[in-house]
Amino acid sequence: MNDVVFSSAAKASFTIGSVKRFLWDAASRVALGGLYIWEMENHWVLVQKMPMRLRGLGKAFDGATIAHISDLHLSPVVREGYLMRFVKAINELEVDFVAITGDMVTGPRNYARRVAKVLSHLRPKVATLACLGNHDYGMWHPSGLGGIRGLAPYLSSHLVDAGVSLLNNDSHIFRRDGQILQFVGVEDLWSQQYDPAAACRHLDVESPIVALVHNPDAAPDLAARGAQYVLAGHTHGKDTRRRLIRTLVLPSKQRQFVVGQYALGLNKFLYVNRGLGHSMRFQFDHRPEITIFQLQGES
Repeated sequence: MNDVVFSSAAKASFTIGSVKRFLWDAASRVALGGLYIWEMENHWVLVQKMPMRLRGLGKAFDGATIAHISDLHLSPVVREGYLMRFVKAINELEVDFVAITGDMVTGPRNYARRVAKVLSHLRPKVATLACLGNHDYGMWHPSGLGGIRGLAPYLSSHLVDAGVSLLNNDSHIFRRDGQILQFVGVEDLWSQQYDPAAACRHLDVESPIVALVHNPDAAPDLAARGAQYVLAGHTHGKDTRRRLIRTLVLPSKQRQFVVGQYALGLNKFLYVNRGLGHSMRFQFDHRPEITIFQLQGES
C-alpha cells in the first residue's frame, strides 16, 4: 500500500482545515441535541396526520390544513438540499398553512439568508407563519455562550422578504366569510424579547387561537392566555433527563413535554414536533417530522 505524502504547506493547510471542520461539526451536533461525531444514517421523514379540534371554528375554516415543522437548523451539518426535500413534500400535500416553530439556523449570519431562500419555495394556499427559536439568536442560546449579535433581526428581515409571516410577539388574523382563525407567536422564551402579553393583545379569546412557540416550556402560559392549541419544537423528541450534556446546553423546566400531544387543560393542547434538522436519529421516534393537522370544529 502506497503512503500519501503531503508537503509542509499542504500538511499545515490540511491540519487547520480538518480541525476547523471537526470543531464546527462537533459544535453543531451539540447544539442540535447530542455530542456525536459521525453522520446520521436515517433521514426518513415521519408524516403525522392529526385532527386539530378548535372551539368556535366556523365552517369556512373547517377542514383547513396546517403543516407544522420545526428545528430546521440550516448549518454546516444540515444543508439546503436536505431541507428542500421537505419543502417539496409539503408543497405536494397542498396545505392551507405552514407553521414553523423556530431554530431556522445554527451558525453564522450567512445561514439566515440561505434558510430564507429555502423557505421562499414553500407554497401553502394561504400563508407560512413562523416564530424564532433559541438558535436563531446565537449558536446555543439568545444570551451568553454562542451569542451572535444582530442574528435575530437579520434573520427576521430575510424571512419576511421570503414571504414568511413572522410572529415575533405578534398575531395574525385570517378571515373567511365573516369567520376568523387566529395565529399568535412569541419570541424565544430564553430571549429578553419574550412577551406573550404583547403577542396576545389583539386576540379574541372567544374565537379559535393557534399559538406558535419554540420552547414547549411556554405552552401553559399561552394556553392560559387563550390559545386552544400550541405548536412547539425544541426537544427533537429527546428526553433531556437522560442526556447530561443536552440538559446543560438546552435546559428545560417542563421536562414532561418531550414529543407528541399533551393536554393543557379543558380542550387545550400542546403538540411538540420532532424537528427536521438532524443529529444522530437512529431511533424510530427521533425521525424528522412533518405534522399535518386538519382543523375541525368541536362537535
